[in-house]
Amino acid sequence: MWDMAYALVMRRRLPPVLAIASIAVAWGAIPLIVREDIPASQLVATRVLFGGLAMFAVLAVRRDMSIPRAQIPRVVGLGAILAAHWLTFFLAIKATSVAVALAILYLGPMVASFLAPRILGEHFGRKAALGLAPAVIGTMLVLSPGSGATLRGIALAGVSAALVTTLLLVGKPAAEAVGGLKLATYEMLAAAVLLFPWSVAAARDSTHLWRELLVLGVLLTGVAFAVYWVMMVELPVSTTAVLMYLEPASAAVLAAVVLGERTPVFAWIGIFLVILGGVTVAVGADDPMVELQPLG
Repeated sequence: MWDMAYALVMRRRLPPVLAIASIAVAWGAIPLIVREDIPASQLVATRVLFGGLAMFAVLAVRRDMSIPRAQIPRVVGLGAILAAHWLTFFLAIKATSVAVALAILYLGPMVASFLAPRILGEHFGRKAALGLAPAVIGTMLVLSPGSGATLRGIALAGVSAALVTTLLLVGKPAAEAVGGLKLATYEMLAAAVLLFPWSVAAARDSTHLWRELLVLGVLLTGVAFAVYWVMMVELPVSTTAVLMYLEPASAAVLAAVVLGERTPVFAWIGIFLVILGGVTVAVGADDPMVELQPLG
């Protein structure tokens, strides 16, 4: 029994799994801040600025700030994609319900799971394909009339989903090349440079929300994003993707409890099916990093 438990822990790499799962649940609180009366551009700008500066301070203390010169263009490019992803996601939340925005967004990690074998060479079990059906059905339920769906919100969330797919597939090898902490730091700083005018605007117009912005930037972005990329190196994209499906579940519950969003029963069923699809993907995915030996 203990041998079996140990084998399962080693196969799934429990510490990275728990870390990613905890981050996903914590990120479910982000829509609560996004719904505040502050433009999405200012939210993203302050998020990456505070997060990038906080993690740069960590690198400075460690005296380990250099990255390979050949990786700089890729890191800067990821920063631009990150800024566009979060901007479209925040705009989607403002244009539609939290449930709709997240249901569409999290089709992105599932697409990344299917593309990872071709692009990154990761193993992917055939049974994982079964996860697509409940996810698609679940998304259709969430987007049914009465769920708060709007054409603008759907379009923005769709763009954000495509961008997060790119982030996962391009960011995984970048994290392996430069290290998760450095990638997170310089990726956020690159995004902060691109969005700096909106940071200035936030300093002028949104000082009354400085506590929320600090929590969003330092904790939910800087610390969480750094841990995310560090743990991402240890896990296949498919495993990371399914763990992130805890975010829409967490966000939907918090939106109902804190924001008072009235989510129809069929939409909750849809959210459950999207999560089920992600779990099916993870169960059908082969972990390429650990080969289990017969027990006994």
